[in-house]
Amino acid sequence: MEIDAIKKKVLEDVDPETRRKKKKEMRIQRLIVTLQFLGIAAVVILIFYILMGISTVDGNSMYPTLHDKDIVIYNRRCKEYKAGDIVAIARPSGEDYVKRVVAVAGDTVNIQDGKVYVNGEEVRYDGEIGTTEKKSSKITYPLRVGDKEVFVLGDNREVSRDSREIGTVKVSDIEGKIEWYMGRP
Repeated sequence: MEIDAIKKKVLEDVDPETRRKKKKEMRIQRLIVTLQFLGIAAVVILIFYILMGISTVDGNSMYPTLHDKDIVIYNRRCKEYKAGDIVAIARPSGEDYVKRVVAVAGDTVNIQDGKVYVNGEEVRYDGEIGTTEKKSSKITYPLRVGDKEVFVLGDNREVSRDSREIGTVKVSDIEGKIEWYMGRP
């Protein structure tokens, strides 16, 4: 340490005025750091409130793509969905579903011999397991997907509660498109 630095340190320790100035500078520095932290927290909260959302997968309907209790982050700004997208859906019952879009407005869906056909062509997705059977007598096939609606299925077809039971889903009920997911430890 240089002699001037030593003198300054000693002066700070014994001079009350210098000590007061130092304490004031420390309080100001703590206030600045606190305000920066609160600002960053506010921005993160706004991003998740306006742009992104978080949901949890409940059950094994999307297995093996997603597992029970996986945390998913979805994009709230996405309003146009295509076949293959995985979406978070808010159901009127208050439940949230995470499912895969299989057909969009104007498509015709048919379920036959354990397979799904959209516009006459069989569709399959990576991760899809089990056979796809009709689940409700209230839904008749071939089914035409209405305007501003989608037809969704879980990847684990034999245990999924999806459009085969609840019918098509309104696009307005979709919370967003899944952009990222994280498995629980």
